[in-house]
Amino acid sequence: RSLEGLKTFSCLEELILDNNLLGNDLRLPRLPHLHTLTLNKNQISFQRNTYLESLLDHLADVVPSLEYLSLLGNMACPNELVSKDKDEDDYQRYRQRWLPLGQILQCVVP
Repeated sequence: RSLEGLKTFSCLEELILDNNLLGNDLRLPRLPHLHTLTLNKNQISFQRNTYLESLLDHLADVVPSLEYLSLLGNMACPNELVSKDKDEDDYQRYRQRWLPLGQILQCVVP
């Protein structure tokens, strides 16, 4: 899968990529105006934490205006939608560990 075609939309501000079987190897072109990105219900996981960290580093690089990131329905965002043994405490630990990137990134739970 390639998202390279998105580079022609350099003024894009919001992007919904839900339900696309995207994984930790997701690579976006530079989208300097993008402030909202949803990657819900894909295949993004922790896998030894380094892969998720690499993805978040990539996003910080190519979408410098990103303010809102939703990863609901992925193993990387532990909550009741992904696993019945996860709860709000798991989600809050996740937010504290992964989301302070110098930007306001959020993984939201409805």
